[in-house]
Amino acid sequence: MKCEKKLDSELSRRGLLIGAGKCALGAAGLAALASAAPGLVPKAEALGGPTEKWPWPYVKLDPQKTADIAYNEWYRIFCGGAVISSVFGQLREQVGEPYKSFPIDSFIFLEGGVSGWGTICGANAGSNIVTNLIIGPRTSGSEDGMLMGSELMQYYASTAMPTYLPKEPKI
Repeated sequence: MKCEKKLDSELSRRGLLIGAGKCALGAAGLAALASAAPGLVPKAEALGGPTEKWPWPYVKLDPQKTADIAYNEWYRIFCGGAVISSVFGQLREQVGEPYKSFPIDSFIFLEGGVSGWGTICGANAGSNIVTNLIIGPRTSGSEDGMLMGSELMQYYASTAMPTYLPKEPKI
């Protein structure tokens, strides 16, 4: 009953400001605690780690198998995640690291043009992630990853889609 009253009550400007102030104070307190006790919050350091050395190991993949995997993965993690999974999933099995440690499913946010906003096709973003991780980003000393990504964007912009026809369509 008490909860229902709170949900039904209107929020005043003053109440909103007080609540926001409490949140800000709480966040500042947590930040102060974290900086005062360095062992309390682990520090993530990927810079210079094994995943920041390019090019990543690669073996040639079967294009038809990769396309089939991407098609089926779309029903699980949608466009961008499906592209990444179709390549990195196979490389996990055939190469091992760094692909085994790569969080493929975290790229589900690429669905619907990035979190449903329709800003960029997730398949394009996913393919650019793949090329930049395998070949390396410009910061690694080569522009090849970026240039390959640019070629993929040009292909997408100038090609009537879809070009892939599954043997057994799901729809």
